[in-house]
This record gives sequence, C-alpha cells and structure tokens, in this order.
Amino acid sequence: MDKEEGAGQPPFSSRPQGPRATAVVRAIFLSFLAMLDKKQLRAIFLYELKRGRKAAETARNINEAFNQDTVNERAVQRWFARFRNGDESLKDEEHGSRPSEVDDEQLKTLIEADPLKTTREVAEELNVDQSTVVRHLKKIGKVKKLDKWIPHELNESQKNRRFDVSSALILRNNNDPFLDRIVTCDEKWTLYNNRRRSAQWLDHNEAPKHFPKPKIHQKKIMVTVWWSAIGFIHYSFLNPGETITVEKYCQQLQEMYQKLRRMCPAMVNRKGPILLHDNARPHVSMMTRQKLHELGYETLDHPPYSPDLSPTDYHFFKHLDHFLREKCFKNQDEAKNAFNAFVTSRTPEFYATGINKLVSRWQRCTNSNGSYFD
Repeated sequence: MDKEEGAGQPPFSSRPQGPRATAVVRAIFLSFLAMLDKKQLRAIFLYELKRGRKAAETARNINEAFNQDTVNERAVQRWFARFRNGDESLKDEEHGSRPSEVDDEQLKTLIEADPLKTTREVAEELNVDQSTVVRHLKKIGKVKKLDKWIPHELNESQKNRRFDVSSALILRNNNDPFLDRIVTCDEKWTLYNNRRRSAQWLDHNEAPKHFPKPKIHQKKIMVTVWWSAIGFIHYSFLNPGETITVEKYCQQLQEMYQKLRRMCPAMVNRKGPILLHDNARPHVSMMTRQKLHELGYETLDHPPYSPDLSPTDYHFFKHLDHFLREKCFKNQDEAKNAFNAFVTSRTPEFYATGINKLVSRWQRCTNSNGSYFD
C-alpha cells in the first residue's frame, strides 16, 4: 500500500533542498506573480486593510513574498484611501477621453491674456491634453522665451516722465537739430576677469577644461568716458576700488572741456555743447551744476531709470563688453591697455551711429508709452 502510494514519486531525500529548494520556491512564486492581475493585487490590498495592516507594511509584505518591484507604497496608500472612503470596487476609475483638438483662437486669447500660464494650466482650463496645447501653441506661432531683466520696475509716473521727455526731445530736434552738439558720458566698472562659463564641443569621452570660478568680489576698476558724434573725447580711470565722487566728476568735466576745445572749437564757441548724462548723484549735485554753468554747458533733460535712452549704455558700453569678453587682466595696466585697444579700434562712424540712434530710441519710447522697449 505504502509502496503504491509512493509510486511514481521521487524519494524525499531526492527532492530539491537548500539553495536549490529556495530557487524552486522562488520560481513558483514568480510564476504565480505573473498570473496576478491588477484586480487580484487590489483584492490583497483590501484584505490587508481589513486586517488592520498599514500601507507601508502591506507593500513590504507583498514585495517580500513575490518580487521587490510588485507594488509601491504610494499605490497602496492611494487604494487604502479609496477603500476607506467607502469605494471597495477593484476597477479603475472611468476617465472620459480628453479632446485631442482645441480652438486656436480660444487658445490664443487665453495665452495672450496671461503669457505666464503653463501649458499644464492651459490644458486643465481647456480640458485637453497638455501635448495638444503644446502642438497648437506651435501652430499659432507661440514660442517659449525666458523673462527679460529690466533696469527698474517703472511706475506710471516714471513712464509718463519718459514719454514726456522723449516727445519733447523729438519735437526740439525736428525744429532745431542738435544731435551734433551732444556730449555724453557715463561710468563703468571694468572687471579684471571677463571670462564667462561656456559650453565646449568635445568628443564623447573627453572631459571639459577646468577654469577657476570668478570671485564674488573680484578686482575691478572704474572708468569714465566722454564722447560725441565727432568721436572719443576723454576718459579717466580711478584707482582700483575707488568710486566716482562729486569732486572727481567736476575735475573730469574740466579735463574734458579742455580737450573738447582743442578737438572741436566750433562746438564750444558757437551754440555750445549739450551734456547728456544720467541722474547719478555726482551728476546732479550743486557743485556739478555750478561747474556746468561756469563752463557754459546746457544739460539735456534725461528721465530717471533710462539706460535705454543713454548712448553710452545702449551703444558704447554694449560694444565694450563684447570686446572685453573672455579677456583676463593681471593688473590695472592690462585693463587700461585693453580699453585703449577698444577705443583705437572704433571708427568715426561708430560714434556718429551711437548718437544718431537717439531719435529712433526716443520714438520707440513714446510708441511704448514710456515703457522699456529693449
């Protein structure tokens, strides 16, 4: 009898044991796991919840029993929450398919009303897929651009001031052209290290070159420049770390005046130069106004917070920055030599172009109702 019952079966001692037995058992479990569908797993979730198990414990037990990648804790938490809310259905929630098209005019109106909206927010508002929004934004010619920094957040009073000054200067120049009488100036910090972090085209396994990161408070030197449509007039470097003061500015005014008299006596002796500078404290102090009166200089009206209406900012310094890019200087002399090289490389047309752009920039300022236009 015993023999018949054991017929066809291997003796116990010949059955897999030890590591081999473990492998066989694991294979059986993996086969069972492959047979599990979503509903069966959710039934286990429901069973574990009714047994008082936590979501983390349930996920851990299932993964230990079957496979570490069977479930994740967040999925168990989500189903536990659904069961606790009274919904013990094991089926997925029914989701209506979202439309794959959107009205282009409606999309355009929505995005132009608030250009900062994300495509996800737009998709939710229009009840369409995010990919649909992206596709139609490209179709209507919309592209994603980063915010652009502006010099100052203008209030309405400042915008009105910019509009009024620009309008008045356009009218004055139409009635009595005066651009050839303008002398303009400004100050700028010149850095010793002008390298910028940039991408490098390299082979796949080639490491990029290393460059030291510029110090936050790196060496720099301030330069003041004076120029007009006829060319470069005067510049002055301060000592490293030194900034412009009223006394320094008045001294520079006198030096510039002497050079301009030799360079263009007709401008000085006839109608007189018109100084265009910004509203920095040394430029508008009582001592500076007295000095300008002594020299017989008119000061051109210039609205506050308006580097886009200053030729030195929008033209001279812009080209100087480009010229100095990637250059590094060991000392003050090297920085000065680089500045001199820039000035030497400029043609007379360079200076005339910078001054003559004023009319178009005043016009763009009025067209934008005093807002920044660059």
